[in-house]
Amino acid sequence: MSEPTTTPAAPPLDSLPTPPPAPRRTRLRALTGLALLGAMAGGVWAFGYWEPRLLPVRTIEVQGELHHHSSELLRETLGQRLQGGFLTADLNDLKRAAEGLPWVGAASIRRVWPDRLQVRVLEHRPVARWKGDGLVTAEGVVFRPRGQVPAGLPLLEGDEARARELVERYLKWRDALMLAGQLIDTLSVDARGAWHLDLVSNTRLELGTNDIERRLTRFIAAVPQLEAAGRARVVDLRYSNGFAVKWAGSAVAAAPEPAPPKTAPPTHTKARKKGATANPATRQTRAPTQAQRPAAAPQARPRPRTVAAPTKARAQTPPPPQRHAPPAPVRAPARALTQAVPGRP
Repeated sequence: MSEPTTTPAAPPLDSLPTPPPAPRRTRLRALTGLALLGAMAGGVWAFGYWEPRLLPVRTIEVQGELHHHSSELLRETLGQRLQGGFLTADLNDLKRAAEGLPWVGAASIRRVWPDRLQVRVLEHRPVARWKGDGLVTAEGVVFRPRGQVPAGLPLLEGDEARARELVERYLKWRDALMLAGQLIDTLSVDARGAWHLDLVSNTRLELGTNDIERRLTRFIAAVPQLEAAGRARVVDLRYSNGFAVKWAGSAVAAAPEPAPPKTAPPTHTKARKKGATANPATRQTRAPTQAQRPAAAPQARPRPRTVAAPTKARAQTPPPPQRHAPPAPVRAPARALTQAVPGRP
């Protein structure tokens, strides 16, 4: 009986050594890749070289109302910044160049086939001046234009981070004060957060840091009374239930009255009441000097007139009624007492 024969098992495929690639095939693949990269680079260069010449940007159209910049200036700025042709122009870079102009607030650029760029511009609309050399918009955007700042705008002062809050309060208070006949000249907030308001009428309002709206409402309600009383210079509203007023006249010290000129004659006052005599201690008269006395002929001095002080009226009793006396007898005319006496015989 013959023994069975065993055949050896085949080794696994993973354990078999891989034959090395042919060196010719490897070099061929590398050359093919390099050729493709060179072709792509050449195509990009050719496109960048020929595209501006074949598809140039011939027109830059500006849309929008321009009050502080001319369309020629904007076209010149974009033309200096433009690189490439119609397809390769960097629109984001051109947008940043347009918005870099002082008065331009926003810009948008788009391509219009075949050779035109359309630019739409929105300018800043300032509502107030900012610290003298800048301007601020209703959105709280601060910008500093070149040249002269427009006149007639109110002044806002404060930290630039609070510009939006300043503008919002200004727009709100402007309408409220305008109804009361007042206009804002300067609105400021300091580092401590205290608000100050200067009106066109040279009145300063001290509003403090708390309850700003309520204090301003209190002032608006009292405007008619303040105008009737005088001209207020400073109104301090930093009180819980009222305010303090510093009037324009109280701030100026009363100047002494000028002395009368030496050549003016002294003035005298007359007593209105009878019997009242002027007090010599209160009367200040300046005697003229010898050089100022006019030379005149001596005159007789009038005698001082004395006025007797009024006395109390004495009570007088009315006289008794007079009785009618009997009429006196009427006397007859006297007769001659002599008679003719007969003679004697």
